Amino acid sequence: MFKSLLTPLRARFDVSPRTPTVEVSPNESDEQAPEDFARDVLVELMRNSVENLKFADNSSMRSEILSEIQRIMLQDACTKDVFREMDGFLVLMSVLSTTNVEDRSNGSANEKKDQALQQIIDSARLVFMILSEAMFEHEENAKFFRNHVGYESLALALQGLMSNSTTAEETMGFLLSLALHDFSLSGIFTGLIGMQEHDLIDIKVSEFASHLSIIRHSGAMSVLWNFIPQLTDADSCLRYGVFKLFEVLSQLNHRNQAILSSLGLVKSVFSRFYETRDDVTVSEKERYVLQKLLRRLLDMGATTLESRPIFQKAVKEDESLDPEILDVIRFGMRSRWPEHFSMESSAALTIKDKGFKGLPATGFTFMTWLWLSELPRGGSHALFSASQPSRSLLSLRLSQDGKLELSSSQNNTPAVFSKIPLRKGRWIHITLVHYPHRATNPSIRLFIDGILADTVNWAYPKFESSQPGAYTIGDTSTTARLSWCLASAFLLACPLGDDIPRLIHHLGPRYSGSFQDPAFVKFLTYEASTSLNMFLSTVDTKNRVQAELSQTMKAIRHGFGIPESQIVFAFCTAHIPLSGEVSTVPINGLHDQLEIQGDVFIAKAASLDVALWKIGGAAVALRLVQLANTPHELSRTLGILTDGLKNNWQNSDDMERLRGYEILADILRINAQKLNLTGFETLFEFLGINFRSPEQSTIVNVVAYRAIALDFELWSRTRSEIQHAHLEHFTTLLQTSRYKNFNIKQRLAKTGLVRKLLFALQMDWYHRESMGYLLDALCISWEAHFSKDDAIKPVVSFIAANLQEDMGNASPRSIISPVDGKRQQEAATVVLGKLVATLSIPAYYTKFIAALPITRICLLLLGERPSSFVATQILTLIAIGIGMSSSFTRKFELVSGWNVLKTVLPFSWDLSVHEVAFNILLGRYGDSKSPNSNGNSTVVCPQIFPAILSALQSGLISVTNRCHISEDEAIQSSWTIESAMELLVEELMNLHTSSPTFRQIFRSQQTTQLFIEAYKNFVTKISPAPQLNLWTSRILEKLTHLGLALALDNAVGGSQKREILDIIQSAETILNPTAEKTTIDPHLIVDSRTIRQRIASARFSMQVGERTVIKTISRMLEWRKTVQISERKRLRKNILDLREQRRQISRLTEWTDLLQSERGLWPNHGPRLWQLDETEGPHRIRKKLEIQNEKSSISRVEAYGQHLRDIHLPDSDAQSIIHAEVPPWAESYEISATDMDDKQLADDIVDDKLRRIRHELEPGDVIEAVGTVARIAGVDSSPGLLILGRTHIYMLDGVVENDDGEVIDAHDAPKRLLFVPGSIVELDGPQKAQRWAHDQIATYRDKKFLFRDVALEIYFKDSRSLLVVFLDKKKRYDIDQRLSVIITRSSESAAMTGALRTPLFGRMGPSVLSGFREDELSTATRKWQAREISNFTYLSILNQISGRTPSDATQYPVFPWVLQNYTSQTLDLSSPESYRDLTKPMGALTPARREAASVRYSNLKSVDEEPFHYGTHFSSSMIVCHFLIRMAPFTSMFKTLQGGDWDLPDRLFSDLPRAYDSAANDTRGDVRELIPEFYTCPEFLENSANLNFGVQQATGERIHDVKLPLWARQDPLLFIVTNRKALESSYVSEHLPAWIDLIWGCKQRDEVSLNVFHPLSYEGSIDLDSIKDDLEREATVGIIHNFGQTPRKIFSTPHPERFTTGSYTLPIGTLHGIEEDPHLLIQGSRCFRDLGPTVPVRELIPDVIGDKVIPCPAGVLSVPMYPHEQVEWQAGHTQLRLVIDHKAVQTVEDAFCNCAAFADSNSLVTGSSDYTVRLWNLSRHQTTNSPSPHLTLSHIMRIHTDEVVSVTASKVWSLVVSGSKDGSVALWDLNRGIYVRSIWHGEGGESSTVNLVAINESTGYIATCSRSKLSLHTINARPIATLDLTSTPCFSALVPSVTAIAFHEREYSPLGILATGSPDGTITLRTWTADGTPKCEKAQWEFVTVRTMKVRMVGRGVNRPPGVTSLRFLGENLYHGEEIGKTYVWSLPE
Repeated sequence: MFKSLLTPLRARFDVSPRTPTVEVSPNESDEQAPEDFARDVLVELMRNSVENLKFADNSSMRSEILSEIQRIMLQDACTKDVFREMDGFLVLMSVLSTTNVEDRSNGSANEKKDQALQQIIDSARLVFMILSEAMFEHEENAKFFRNHVGYESLALALQGLMSNSTTAEETMGFLLSLALHDFSLSGIFTGLIGMQEHDLIDIKVSEFASHLSIIRHSGAMSVLWNFIPQLTDADSCLRYGVFKLFEVLSQLNHRNQAILSSLGLVKSVFSRFYETRDDVTVSEKERYVLQKLLRRLLDMGATTLESRPIFQKAVKEDESLDPEILDVIRFGMRSRWPEHFSMESSAALTIKDKGFKGLPATGFTFMTWLWLSELPRGGSHALFSASQPSRSLLSLRLSQDGKLELSSSQNNTPAVFSKIPLRKGRWIHITLVHYPHRATNPSIRLFIDGILADTVNWAYPKFESSQPGAYTIGDTSTTARLSWCLASAFLLACPLGDDIPRLIHHLGPRYSGSFQDPAFVKFLTYEASTSLNMFLSTVDTKNRVQAELSQTMKAIRHGFGIPESQIVFAFCTAHIPLSGEVSTVPINGLHDQLEIQGDVFIAKAASLDVALWKIGGAAVALRLVQLANTPHELSRTLGILTDGLKNNWQNSDDMERLRGYEILADILRINAQKLNLTGFETLFEFLGINFRSPEQSTIVNVVAYRAIALDFELWSRTRSEIQHAHLEHFTTLLQTSRYKNFNIKQRLAKTGLVRKLLFALQMDWYHRESMGYLLDALCISWEAHFSKDDAIKPVVSFIAANLQEDMGNASPRSIISPVDGKRQQEAATVVLGKLVATLSIPAYYTKFIAALPITRICLLLLGERPSSFVATQILTLIAIGIGMSSSFTRKFELVSGWNVLKTVLPFSWDLSVHEVAFNILLGRYGDSKSPNSNGNSTVVCPQIFPAILSALQSGLISVTNRCHISEDEAIQSSWTIESAMELLVEELMNLHTSSPTFRQIFRSQQTTQLFIEAYKNFVTKISPAPQLNLWTSRILEKLTHLGLALALDNAVGGSQKREILDIIQSAETILNPTAEKTTIDPHLIVDSRTIRQRIASARFSMQVGERTVIKTISRMLEWRKTVQISERKRLRKNILDLREQRRQISRLTEWTDLLQSERGLWPNHGPRLWQLDETEGPHRIRKKLEIQNEKSSISRVEAYGQHLRDIHLPDSDAQSIIHAEVPPWAESYEISATDMDDKQLADDIVDDKLRRIRHELEPGDVIEAVGTVARIAGVDSSPGLLILGRTHIYMLDGVVENDDGEVIDAHDAPKRLLFVPGSIVELDGPQKAQRWAHDQIATYRDKKFLFRDVALEIYFKDSRSLLVVFLDKKKRYDIDQRLSVIITRSSESAAMTGALRTPLFGRMGPSVLSGFREDELSTATRKWQAREISNFTYLSILNQISGRTPSDATQYPVFPWVLQNYTSQTLDLSSPESYRDLTKPMGALTPARREAASVRYSNLKSVDEEPFHYGTHFSSSMIVCHFLIRMAPFTSMFKTLQGGDWDLPDRLFSDLPRAYDSAANDTRGDVRELIPEFYTCPEFLENSANLNFGVQQATGERIHDVKLPLWARQDPLLFIVTNRKALESSYVSEHLPAWIDLIWGCKQRDEVSLNVFHPLSYEGSIDLDSIKDDLEREATVGIIHNFGQTPRKIFSTPHPERFTTGSYTLPIGTLHGIEEDPHLLIQGSRCFRDLGPTVPVRELIPDVIGDKVIPCPAGVLSVPMYPHEQVEWQAGHTQLRLVIDHKAVQTVEDAFCNCAAFADSNSLVTGSSDYTVRLWNLSRHQTTNSPSPHLTLSHIMRIHTDEVVSVTASKVWSLVVSGSKDGSVALWDLNRGIYVRSIWHGEGGESSTVNLVAINESTGYIATCSRSKLSLHTINARPIATLDLTSTPCFSALVPSVTAIAFHEREYSPLGILATGSPDGTITLRTWTADGTPKCEKAQWEFVTVRTMKVRMVGRGVNRPPGVTSLRFLGENLYHGEEIGKTYVWSLPE
């Protein structure tokens, strides 16, 4: 029945060919359900409607069909597939593109126009609605439209509608509706055009706010945004409305924010925001909305491409800052979003496992980072589950209240983890660990943020082995309602220990590795490492051994130890290139990828701190701080800097590498007054101070804290409120904070805080109003860590040294003269008071007496004449001592303390001293434990009473001196002493009356006698006075009463009683002469004591003798003097160290160089000046140029290998041990008791004489030998130090060692230390600091300098050399011996320098050449004869052996003129007429010159002078500088030799033909030969620096570049190449032996050959050391410079000839070469290595063992000479692995490697996705910290602005070449890790991405290739030839035309071959030539094809050759690798 109904429909409609017709059996058709039939009908209707829409030709028909399509689609979603298959999306685009207003408005009436307009709008609405519905909840359609139709097509289709203002508003509304799938929003923009007030627009947008929701189609939002620039100024309100809408959408929810951020809007928003700020037509409200939108976008970060312009605009052209842009950057820098998956509602990530074997049998660990936007609605939401089709094995769910629930197949009821519910709005780390066999009780543990949250016993899930399984992160149920984000997830097949989740949590959500890097600590931020350190600090020190063995410490030291085989899956978004929606994601572990289901959006959030790293690292932010000019700018830039460091470990590392914190402190010190409170708080929040919750404060960054917070000079320069806040922060850290113990013990314990504060106190940096805060900080600091070395000794030493007046005889005060001694004394007084207050606390007192003898310290600090305050404090300290220890009194007596008090106390007695003294006497110590704390008057310490009486006696004498002064004659305040004495007498009277124990004191006869003497002296002295003032009278009266009381006291002896009475009689006479005298009953004054009592009284009265007291005081004075000297030395040392540190930091300016380089963020567009690099290529060639005055690299990281964020166990607390107090009997008596240790406070301060250079040492290195030398460079000598360390050798310019062994500036050195005869001492030139590891020393040779045997040349494996001259031979001998030991010690076989040698041709750098000794000369000669080495190489060897070196201009290598034709248009190298006669010296090439030479010789001989033929020489320093005058540094050398100016213009080297004519033909000319640069370096012929050499007199022509022969076609490179060809020609090879005989051989001094030069030019003719007169010596040196030095003779017989059989370009016995016979190359029949059909060969590495090559796939590179070792990486990932024998031995997880190349077996270069180039050392030396072999990062180099995708390196040229997506090729110096220059292929993009780079090891030529062109440059980036690949027949826009390049390598190649491979299987051999240059034009180089070859097709069914993916020449063989994994060799016939 249904079939019959359907038949008419089928007959009517055509069936789409896209859907295959399936025959339906009658039975099946009859059984069709009604709903299936209805669906079939709708499908056919959809097909018909779409077809009809294609041909609809009017708007009404289109509208009708569109309505029908929409209706059908809404009825059944299955029609959406049909719509796609019928090209419905393309038809819709066609409808939109043909819909425009003009075509629909032909009517004349307005009504018709409106109707037509409405039809257009309605049609557009229907199109958008259909488009929206077709993609709604239909991922396949959405993906199809996104990838195959594209939103770009939609934008093009809408151009007509958007170009008309009448439809633009509606169209933009439709776009918004499409994006949100809600067409109720379509009218949101209607009516905005013409609206005047922005407030009305805000209201309208707010009306629609409730309809705004999640963006469904981000492409539509992008189209909407891109239409904004088309809006005119009249549409400003519409534009504002769009901005406002985007801002509101971005604020609506996180998903919208992520989507909008992914659209790349930041650049356009910022541009609009920046460009409109001075535009008056743009309202402030629009700019405000733009700012809010920009901030919201930046909250999710910005790409580097977007961020770079923002940072650039922050600095104006005048180097001032833009505050508005700073605010933008500061806000963006606060973003902390990691890359993540944004999950909405039903969304999941699924890993399917067909071979599922259940959850790991050994247990598992699931970890994830998630962020909850809100909690689930309407039920729980699955976070992680493992399932099989039949059941769920395990499910972790999140409930509505934030609690986690766990269910599994083995447990009926779910477990609820209720202890710690999850909170929304923050990143949470969840770890679920299941132990299936833990103690036979399986349990599961939940960790939240690394902390164990809950544990439940849980049966381990079982599984069905026959079913597949899946792991799901998320929830795919239709009821799922959760908005959340996922950063990463891991499932491990092992349960982790309880401590490990804490470590992993601290790695943070940004961590994208797989726990394979053992040095994971480097990924920790400062806060994370601090948190872990705090956790470890809680470990009990008693369990330290167990702590050492804990899981935490094992992981920290050795890594997590998680094998990759146990990672079931590990994924994050790092491996996904772009934001957006994807269907699959690559993952790590046992599975390759996961599937995305539901609403998942990839948010590649790139925080601004990540962009900062790629742009330039910490130096960028540091530069902003440096440029700040106002407090606002400074606080903002500090915020940018600290936010950029706080959560980014890479920037933190970078900051530490460039010593950034010290630089920051230096910047702040200069701008201290600009620092406001905001900036201060920003800075200290970064350091760890929590201003909101001070109790949470802790130091998180010790390095920064030490450099900044402890720089008291810096803070003393700030405003007073900042000073106070800074000093108060010590209270926060050390008292307020909960973590004060951690701060004290782990953070500040080793900073020397107390000493730094004391130093600040001594330097008088702070004003008086801040001194209180400083002293409080000092007190808090010492109390925090009151140990002997950290606090007690420093404080006591400071007090002892400054409390008393300086006694002189200290070290010279020149350095410390600014220190105010008076103020120091005041400070010491205050410090003493605070110290005494501290010691009143028993715990501190106990520590103090364990560290120092307190009794002696009391005497030391008391001094001989203390002030009253000092005396009071010392007495207080004594009182404390007595109160703390019952033995103190006896101890003090043993050191004569009481007698010293008796001696010195009277000088300082006042009311305060009085009080403390009586407190001691009566035991009133201020606490409840004091004997008399209740007010009793019992005498406790009678030992002090003699001191009181002594004070009484001294005070009474002072009273007598003023007794005649009346009250009217003195002011009230002048009666101090009288009042003190009166009080003292009263106190004595009261005590005598009330205290029996006090009266017992007078049983001592000596004590009583003291009183008697005081009383008697007082009465005697005042008796003559005519009158007494009232004070004196009262004192006398009270004293008399006391005397009377004593006279009546039975404790006093009879004789003393009578004496007292006599004095009383005299006193009464004075008081009242007329009164009756007092009479006393004689019985009362009888001595009633027994004999025993009298003897005891006498014994009690014994005191230590006066001599002992004097000696004690004297020793104390000496002790104090020693302490003062020590402290002054310390102060001097601290000042010098501080100055040196400041000097070092002030010279650290290279960190800004990269930012201001030609490609820097803020480039300095000044000219770049170049000089010849001293680095040598093969055969000691120097032709590489470097920037003049290039500073040291900041890219170097190996010296800073220690991680400053390391985690370690706390040091054991030695201070917690309380030492037992020494008993009193342990000290001897009297004299020996005063023999105290003067060294207890006086440290042995050793002045660091090497402080000037110590910072240059490598970490851990120790200086073993230092020698003052002069480094020779040309004719200049730079005085400096040659330092031999334990691990490195150093050459430091500008410093020398004086006679005392102190390193000083060369400017300050005596002349004799700088005088190196024959050199120009350069003190103001660039001061180099060079270093080499011991294993980099290849060899060394003794050299002569100006015929003095005092020089040494050291050769290094990095192609550098060092020529130094010593003051004498003895000093050189000492260094010789040490170098010999060093080389012997590190003599294991070194990796080959440069590229691997081919079987035919070698390559020799300086280290190889230096190895030739005279007895090996014959070997070199035989090699040359057999043509195994070239003529150039052989001459280089001869120069080296004869002592010539390019480092010394007086002994520069000498090379011959080989051509004589410098005038013709062309040069025929096959004609002998073109060559110079090599059998004769230059001075004898013409008959006239031969005759002149003979006459000169004869004339000299006739007058009995030593004859010679020529007064000049063929080589001298003047000749060298003459030739190289255009090239620095020889430019300045030439001027130096000429006395500071150029020579006459006509005499300068300006014309090459003329120069040859002068040297060969002119009888008045010279006889000079050439230098090696004539055959290697074209740059010396050009005046690139545009120097003004003057004008030639004859022609008036300005001298500029050197004029070349006509055949050189105005091209220096062509001249050099041609000259080298001539040198290697068969003619020169045949005649070269004759020239060698003249220079080095048997004719070197031959009269017949006319080859005798000035006698002073020969070795042994001059002995400069024997010339004592300075003028004569300088004149002799001048002669040597001008006459030159003849090389040492090395041949005594005629030089042998070269063999001539065979091709002269090939060695003897070699028949064919690639360059000679390229047509003979044949591909081998067999593939010798096959990687597999799906593994392309990317690299071919020479195998020195098998004499073949090792093919390497992508991401794998074999180590040269170690074929069993490889490095592996994966593009887009972060890991770099070192693999040995197929086992990973090291994993580095922060390499970001895209490509890699080895410079040699020890040096690896990688290009990175973070825009950097990294240099690595592959070390094979076993150390305690690293295994062998081991990769170590040495340099991180920046200049690229996009990913680096190709890299290569040459050790022999010390060159790295990197290609990038930014269209550039960067050249780097391999040794120093610095950028040199760039080669450009374009401005970036796919066509200009440089995918291939290669270096010719023989010439240094560089080949680079992008899709658009193939280029060849010299080593100095001089263009040679370029091939436009777009014009080649094989060019394709889809694939590169060239996929592999390689140079043919020979020591010398007259032709030069560059091979290229193509994807079509073509190998092309090309050379480059200028032969095609038109006549009379400048040389034009071009590539010429030598041969084109096709690789062989192998295998059945193969219809095209495989693509060539790699090439490598090895000798005369060519190897190629193919895309199908095979490798073949092309070889020549035998």
